[in-house]
Amino acid sequence: MNIRKLNRLDTLIEKQREAGALQGAKIIVEHKGKRVYENHYEPDREDSIYKIFSMTKPVTALAAMILYERGDLDLMSRVSDYLPAYEKVNVVSSEGIRKAQNPITVKDLLNMTSGIVMPGDFGEAERLMAKIVKEARAQRESGILKSNVDICNKLAEAGVAFEPGEYFRYGYSADILGGIIEVITGKSLSEFFKKEIFTPLNMEDTGFKIDEGKEFRAAVLYRRDKNGKVVRAEDDVRRRMQMENPSRDPWFERGGAGLYSTAADYAHFAQMLLNKGSYHGKELIGRRTFEFMTSPQLSAQQRTTLDFESCIGYDYGNFFRILTDPAKAVSNGSIGEFGWDGMGGTYFFVDPNEELIFIYMQQIEGGCDYSFIRGLKQIVYGAC
Repeated sequence: MNIRKLNRLDTLIEKQREAGALQGAKIIVEHKGKRVYENHYEPDREDSIYKIFSMTKPVTALAAMILYERGDLDLMSRVSDYLPAYEKVNVVSSEGIRKAQNPITVKDLLNMTSGIVMPGDFGEAERLMAKIVKEARAQRESGILKSNVDICNKLAEAGVAFEPGEYFRYGYSADILGGIIEVITGKSLSEFFKKEIFTPLNMEDTGFKIDEGKEFRAAVLYRRDKNGKVVRAEDDVRRRMQMENPSRDPWFERGGAGLYSTAADYAHFAQMLLNKGSYHGKELIGRRTFEFMTSPQLSAQQRTTLDFESCIGYDYGNFFRILTDPAKAVSNGSIGEFGWDGMGGTYFFVDPNEELIFIYMQQIEGGCDYSFIRGLKQIVYGAC
């Protein structure tokens, strides 16, 4: 790798900072097992802790594959085998409410084809999910719902937006999978993650909260003003992003968006992925399981609704985007490059062909500027 070319990362970032489009951030690039670039941009620290939101999902995928490889989890099994409230769910749409004909499978959860949505105003299903989530949080805090599993069963009341398996729709699938992991293992999601993933990978700063005494390392949270300039976020932004009490146990250990981590910790996770399931001699999953986990999974019909800007030219499977069409993605990367990002501005990819890892951390409402992210990736690949 041409290390000199990687200095262009600093140039691009300084342009962003001068334009007021960026302040704190952290980047790590590793190639063929060596760290070839690392930098942080103030006020973020070298060891800043970030809420990684949806970059939790690949961790949950790994947890599921650990159980899959042990024969404890059948991906063709019904979600209702573990969470009985999903035995009969409704399809909720502008056309009304009707019983779903297809069962939701674990495979549907992993591929976001379950029809389970996020809370929001996009449609009837999203509005109902918002109502149910609000009820679930109140019931959890009052003690009516006593566990993550109880919460997952409660969320079944929100139904699905379409027949399970019909389309791709980003939603709470990974969170529901977290509940299934708890049912199978008899452990909380945090306990299973720590024992099976974080401890073997030496991810000491990763968890569903920031450990006591480490709060000062929390990355500064920003938002964009009406002119697109980044400014420090106010308390109401923290509340919207559920980041107001980072050192307190969350009301719901979400397998889809709950973790805090550092760039260094997540680099350990990425190293394990690059090594096809192993880290410093410790095997978390086998090579064949890894290859399945990072392979495209969607049908042609399901791909028609994979409409994220970050997924142009990509397929999807097991909570990863997987590059299948570099020309469509206008990418100088390799077919098979995979990764994900988070709504707080975090992003990562692993490229097995180039033996390349890229970790980008930032904390901002509204997430990444994907044009900027494409620029960073173009520089990194240009140095290969």
